[in-house]
This record gives sequence, structure tokens and C-alpha cells, in this order.
Amino acid sequence: MNRLYSKSKIFKIDTFCIKCMVLWHIYCFGLSSSSPSLNFRPIIGVLAQSTGKSGAKYGETYIPYTYVNYLEMAGARVVPIKIDECEEYYEEIFKSINGVLFPGGGVDIVTSDFACEAKKLYDLAIKANDNGDYFPIWGTCLGFELLSALTAGKNILEHCSAENIRTSLDLVKGYEDSRLFHGIDGNILRILTETNSTANFHQYCLTPKNFNENSKLKQFYRVMSTDVDENGLEYISTMEAYQYPFYGVQWHPEKNIFVWTPTYNLDHSIDGVKIAQYMANFFVNEARKSQHTFPDVTKEQDALIYNYNPVYIKDNRFNINYYFKKGGTTPVCTVERSSNIFHSIVRFAFEPVSAFFGMDWFQKPALARFCNTTHFMRQLS
Repeated sequence: MNRLYSKSKIFKIDTFCIKCMVLWHIYCFGLSSSSPSLNFRPIIGVLAQSTGKSGAKYGETYIPYTYVNYLEMAGARVVPIKIDECEEYYEEIFKSINGVLFPGGGVDIVTSDFACEAKKLYDLAIKANDNGDYFPIWGTCLGFELLSALTAGKNILEHCSAENIRTSLDLVKGYEDSRLFHGIDGNILRILTETNSTANFHQYCLTPKNFNENSKLKQFYRVMSTDVDENGLEYISTMEAYQYPFYGVQWHPEKNIFVWTPTYNLDHSIDGVKIAQYMANFFVNEARKSQHTFPDVTKEQDALIYNYNPVYIKDNRFNINYYFKKGGTTPVCTVERSSNIFHSIVRFAFEPVSAFFGMDWFQKPALARFCNTTHFMRQLS
């Protein structure tokens, strides 16, 4: 009897231990059925921008080849996101891609088509993430500056002198708690902080003072590193959003590997390559957490960058770019432009009146007001 009781007791203890182990596993790792699965076919959209006078003979808008290479080397494919398209175009492409990269460049971060279309994608990403739909955004140089304007609702940058200089990152206390730098390899950390391996090509800076005085930015972004320009002005060089998978770097990781302009001060050493690869790997892995897909294979094939031929420009800078038309004949936009014109006329006429009576249109940030107006003008064209 004692022997049977002992066996039963042991069996109960063993069962209890197994239950504890299962509960501990669920607590630590979650159930496999409810854990988000990774998407091993990530597609990232890169936003185009106007070429300006120097590149006008090749096309109205462009995407530097370097950003395509940069994302592909980390295991992603690229879709170009054109500017001056209809609302539906951006909604459809957003539902099909797994992340967006706002590249460097030279257009205005408030008044350009680049800024207006970026706002649409930014707003869609905010809404998606709020609803549990993981969607990352990355901004490089101009893209970093753009992210600051999208969140602040205005341009708060200062003029600075950081054109064609290499720096190391001055990491801010608590950087190790960030997603971008959490668990970073010690050697990569050493390269970033002890060698001048980060390439800077910007004439405007987001200073800590301006950042801290803007409550929207301060509450939205965590500052992870700063740098100083040639005149000793401190500026923010790396940041990420607290609650959203949004990341911004004022410097250029991609240039260390894919830019060969002889006059550029770049780190083409193995150390420079390593930090570029680290940043690319991180962002593409963030994109793998997105479950967006194209409706079918045909639409996926038609959207990819492979449908366009890069142009190699022999101007002693070794530049390669993809060029596009503004407001091209995208099928999804054909109906929208004609059917919504009446709505746009009514809205455009009503908004100034609503402002006169104290309603909210003029309370919108400058970027939102400008984009609403330009959207109306596009539909008239």
C-alpha cells in the first residue's frame, strides 16, 4: 500500500513539474501557433524623388542604385515607389510591401512631392502598427530629416557643415536598450564608436536643443547617438521610435560599400563594410516581421525594380540611378483622378472657410496643409 501510494505521489509530482515547464515555456517564448512567423521573402519600397536640373534628361524622378544594392545584400527585394500618384496607389503598394526606406537626396522635406508621398506612407504605417500590423520605416540622411519633419509637423533643422566628412558615433546613455543596438556585436560597436567610419553628407542638422524643445519628437523618438559638424555643432545622428519600428540615421551606411566617387571621404575598409552590413541586416530583418504580400505573383513581378534599367552616368562620379516618370500611367490611378476631382474642389473651397470660422484646417501642421493643397492641384492636372 505504501509502495503504491509512493508511486502515485511521484507520478503527481512529475506531472506537476511537466505542467510548470510548459507554462514557463509559454511565458518565455509564447505558443508557436500565436507567435508571429517571419516572412522570408521581404520586399521593401524605396521612395523616389525629383531629379532636378542635373538629371532631368534621364527622367523626372530617380532612386539611387546604391539603396537597391544595400537592401538586396541583406536578403530583400525592392519595389520603387513613384511620386505624384493617386491615393489608391500608395494604399495598394503599402499593403503589398514589408517596409519603406526614405533615401538621401536633395529635395525639400516639407514642400516636395517626396515629402507629401512620404507622409501618406508614414500615416499608413502608424495606423498599421497601432492595429498590430508590424511595418518598419527607415530614413537615411534626407530620409532621417524627413522623419523628424513628419513627426514634428514642421522643419526644425538648423544649417550645419557636415558635408563629406567621416565621424564616429557618440552613443547616448541607454543606447543598449534600443532595438537597433541591443545585443550588438562588440567589434561592430567598437568600429562605430572608435573609428571614423560613418559617412556624412548633409548641410542641415537636427540639434539636441531643437529636438528637446519639440514635445512631439521627444515623446516619439529615442536618441541613440550624436555627432558634431566641422564647426563643433552637436547634432543627432541616430534615432528610433519608442513605440514604432521607425529608424533614422543622419549618416550613410550604404555609401561605404556601393559609392565610388573619388572625391568622397568614405571608409571602404572591411570595418566600413561591416557596419553597413549590420545596418542593412537589421532593417531587412525588421521587414521580415511584416506579413504584407502582393495579391498575386503577376502583380509582384510587375512592381519589382527589375522592370527598370539602371543608368550608369559617366560624369567621374560613378553614379548609377533608376529613373521614372512622375505620375505615370499606373492603372489604379486612372479612375481615381477623374472620379475624385469634384470632391477635391469642394474640399479645397471649404477648408479656408472652415479655418475662418475657427475650425481645424489651419491648425494642421505645415506639412499636412501643404500636402492637402498640392493633392488638389495634382487632380486638376
